[in-house]
Amino acid sequence: MPEPSPWMDEAFGWQPALVAVQPADLFRLDPELERKLAEPALLQASTGQRLKRLLGVVFGPEGRGFAYAGGHSTTAAETWRNKSGDCLSLTVLTYAVARAMGVSAQMQEVQAPAIFDRRGQLDAVNQHVNVLFPRAFRDVPGDPAGRDIVVDFEPDFATGQRGTPLTEAGIVARYYNNIAVEHLARGRHDLAYAHFKAAIQAQPDYVASYGNLAVLYRRTGQEQEAERLLRRAVAMGGSTDASLHELHQLLVDQGRMAEARQYARRLEARRAADPYYWIGLGILHLQDDEPRRAIAALERARSLAAGFQEVHRYLAVAYARAGEPWRANQELLALASLGAGQGELSALHKKFKRLQP
Repeated sequence: MPEPSPWMDEAFGWQPALVAVQPADLFRLDPELERKLAEPALLQASTGQRLKRLLGVVFGPEGRGFAYAGGHSTTAAETWRNKSGDCLSLTVLTYAVARAMGVSAQMQEVQAPAIFDRRGQLDAVNQHVNVLFPRAFRDVPGDPAGRDIVVDFEPDFATGQRGTPLTEAGIVARYYNNIAVEHLARGRHDLAYAHFKAAIQAQPDYVASYGNLAVLYRRTGQEQEAERLLRRAVAMGGSTDASLHELHQLLVDQGRMAEARQYARRLEARRAADPYYWIGLGILHLQDDEPRRAIAALERARSLAAGFQEVHRYLAVAYARAGEPWRANQELLALASLGAGQGELSALHKKFKRLQP
């Protein structure tokens, strides 16, 4: 039996025109930048030279690049004019520049710590995205296989690992989902609905949009439709437990405690074995200036996974704030052994010195 339609167009006054940015608009470059990238000398350059120019465009002559600014996703042209953006915006810009220059690039989604908001919900936004240039250094002598380059702007969750490849439609879905979440936070329910619908239509198997649309339905009193969507999202799976969490909360709010306990056990089992859950919880405790609780969560993450630079980075900060410089330095040594750059290590050392009495 086919799934029932998730749409409630009449209830939210849906019109296609409510979605102003079309898929092609997301990747369209600023005209001035497009003209610069179309210079004949650049188009005739080698792949290595074009990649070097691309990185110069994205990171600037001094390697500082665009400023990371979370909370709002923008098109490639807007990001270029703003000189800042969130991880999705900067990923779109980098990919669009690469496409214009004829450089092979792959947008990808990488797992990152769960994001908590102040309402206690999880995953109000997408997972982390960046751009992979596969085997971009294959012409380097002595390295015939080539090495990947990952361009990542997020200051906390940057990673050089390969993730899940994303199509242009997949990024469009995540962009619409982000815009919808922004509208939802501001109470603009018609615009939120239109963008959640556009996200699902762009990529029907993108789970986050179903869960977030269910949140919108709950806020507008559509409990039955919200539950149907949440059960659908839970059945679809996905890399986070946001929909599972929201379904559990719906059952609790409705007093259906026997059903709620079943989902509570599923949540507990899933989180207990998920290092990213404990990393996210540790980050939350650091934000709340509770280093001891952060240490407990991050040590749990460390016991579940090896080779996670972010675990050692945040543990070092937590130990330093808790007045344990020796243990903080041990985490820095572990971070160095995993390939952390000298600049990052020096910055952490300076931060720790400022914390010492």
